[in-house]
Amino acid sequence: MRVLELSDREDAAAFAAKLFRRWGAEVIKVESPERAASRPAADLAVNGGKRRVRLDVRDRGDRAAIEALARTADVVLTDHDVADLDAHGILAIGEGSTAVRVSITPFGLDGPYRDMPATNATLLALGGYTWLMGDPGRAPLTMPGNYVPYQAGTFAYLAALATLLGGSPARTIEVSMLECLASLHQFTDTMWRFEGIVRSRHGNRWENLCPTTLLPAADGWYGVNILQAFWFPFAHWIGRPETAAEGLWATNAGRMADQDAVEAAAMKALWDVPRREIFRAGQENWRVPVGFAASLREVLDDPHLAERGFWRTMPAAGGELRVPGAPYRFAGEEPPEEPPLREPEPAGGIAWDAFPAPRLAAGAEDPARPLAGVRVLDLTRIWSGPLATRILGDLGAEVIKIEASTGRGAVFPADAGPRPWNTQGLFNKLSRNKTSLCIDLKAPEGRAIFLELVRQADVVIENFSARAMPGLGLGYEQLKAANDRIIYLAMPAFGMRGPYRDYVGLGPSIEPITGMTALMGYSDDEPRVTSKALTDAIAGTTAASAVIQALWCRAGTGEGALIDLSQHETGVGYLAEAFIERQLTGEEPQRTGNAHASMAPHGVYRCAGDDEWIALAARNDREWAALCGVLGLAAVPGYASAGGRLAAGAELDASVQAATSGRDKYELMAALAAAGVPAGAVQRPPEYLDDRHLRDRGYFSELAHPEAGSTPWDGNPLRFDGDRGHDSWFAAPCLGADNRGTLSALLGFDAENLDRLYAEGVLAEAPPAPPSGG
Repeated sequence: MRVLELSDREDAAAFAAKLFRRWGAEVIKVESPERAASRPAADLAVNGGKRRVRLDVRDRGDRAAIEALARTADVVLTDHDVADLDAHGILAIGEGSTAVRVSITPFGLDGPYRDMPATNATLLALGGYTWLMGDPGRAPLTMPGNYVPYQAGTFAYLAALATLLGGSPARTIEVSMLECLASLHQFTDTMWRFEGIVRSRHGNRWENLCPTTLLPAADGWYGVNILQAFWFPFAHWIGRPETAAEGLWATNAGRMADQDAVEAAAMKALWDVPRREIFRAGQENWRVPVGFAASLREVLDDPHLAERGFWRTMPAAGGELRVPGAPYRFAGEEPPEEPPLREPEPAGGIAWDAFPAPRLAAGAEDPARPLAGVRVLDLTRIWSGPLATRILGDLGAEVIKIEASTGRGAVFPADAGPRPWNTQGLFNKLSRNKTSLCIDLKAPEGRAIFLELVRQADVVIENFSARAMPGLGLGYEQLKAANDRIIYLAMPAFGMRGPYRDYVGLGPSIEPITGMTALMGYSDDEPRVTSKALTDAIAGTTAASAVIQALWCRAGTGEGALIDLSQHETGVGYLAEAFIERQLTGEEPQRTGNAHASMAPHGVYRCAGDDEWIALAARNDREWAALCGVLGLAAVPGYASAGGRLAAGAELDASVQAATSGRDKYELMAALAAAGVPAGAVQRPPEYLDDRHLRDRGYFSELAHPEAGSTPWDGNPLRFDGDRGHDSWFAAPCLGADNRGTLSALLGFDAENLDRLYAEGVLAEAPPAPPSGG
């Protein structure tokens, strides 16, 4: 496969191209002659193994060379700024060929924000993330690292590969970074749309679960994520068994009402215990989701990652570096290597070495549904897995959700309506474009029915603990015996093997172990988590891409696969640059609030109104001068250079804060954008859900549910030849609504047999009735 990367940065296009290169494609990265030197850690994180050449799209001869490469490429990726796309006709490169051309821009190719400059921080602000991070009463925190471009790059990768796989007629794919962010909220939007609650920031505490937070240990911090199912063992662990099943603390609502006391009890029990011992004891003795705030060195030396062979060795100047490998592995295969950087090649006569990708027979007729004809059995729950299968369904796959009768809950508030399991906002958000088969897999006949469905499926995906499916007699060997072409993706918290194999984990407890808390916080004494269950969103998009990768491989070999995906490793991989920097410098990073290593100012600043903020940055001296003009800041000789501004630190931030504090955040954003300065209003949920740019671009989708009614939902962040595919989408299913239709159509069950299965409890369309008096 041939992939052409047109990019002058180490962001979204570079990450997408890295994913192609990792799995065997030849990548040629074309950079402009005048581009600034890349930072070593960023370069090493995404550019290993790529061929590189400097060509000027404005030069007639160089452009002809780029065009020649594009005409014979399979995929062309670019994340050049919209201004460069327009000025140099970059989007036309490769036009008329068979290549899939992918553009990745901050805001897309049209809409009110189209021409606005952006940084990761300004996009996170506009996308509703920054509002949720940090402490009440203090400046919100922006998320460090490369979450924004890496997620956009993952979407670009999976969309392009799906298009090639499906023989789709699509020739252009448009990826908007802001829309990628908008599509990856968990329940922030449903809280507002269905409950009228504006989710806000609470420091390290989770919005609606107690205890879910970071707590002090003898030598640092540990993280807990105690859902209701885990409260009983946790209460016994912290020496409060009397609260496990009775009293105020026995329910999450009661614990939320007494949050300080609950956390105080946990701190009293464990304050003098080291972090790693809390992690071990919580997992092995009590089996509760607990993690610890790990330093980058601790993650690099983690025994679980070492045993799983996650770190790959990359030759680098002066020695070798450990870099994150693939967060998933095809069973029976060695993980792919991470090759070193290559020297730039001479511009003259560069040509492809690899063969082009095979052209699969035309299949998908709808450009926005390249996975049409793929059947997925979805056993996932909570967020990461349902997000992965939602992406597959959005791209046209037939997704059959295999559910237990209690999978959507068994106890509901008295005022929740006659069938509340069918009107849950979060479930319905994540389950569009899916059908529902409610079946008891613990019943022998339920298991037999599932294996019959496996015979006719392409993919099975689940995110249970590593021992759950084998415990049901439905491990990979049983599924492979039913269908040797089946692709089975398992995505437990820590993967299917290694010392942590049987540990339980959810996003808030996994995140600290990835190293994120080593980077994020107001100071070195104040670590913070993101409040976003970050690894769930990363694992979801990664799992979708892994399934498409496996389908591509199967198209060539005819063989199915077992994919072992670790949610923990997906989060570590997104911090690749930080781990490389840690090895290059030999020093742990400092938590510096919203400061940036090379941009100043770079922060979140107060605006007029109650708790109103704006994220802004000056990436260079020109933008600093423009910022001063908009804010009316006096010229300070010491601030004329980036070095001077970086050294000024808090003093510079104070002067910017004084100038922004009386300004309306949207008016100031518009003024700064007009001057070419990146800025983004920090938007609350009601604001980003009514964002004029997202509305004007047709991002939101409207789906009518038979019981929940018509609701606007987040949409597809991808456009295929200008189409998002929303017209073919359908709302989430009611529980078991497709039992009869699915089993009669696929397995030939008649009405009598189906009635019997209902009577025996193998099939259901509602949770079991609570016990009398319950």
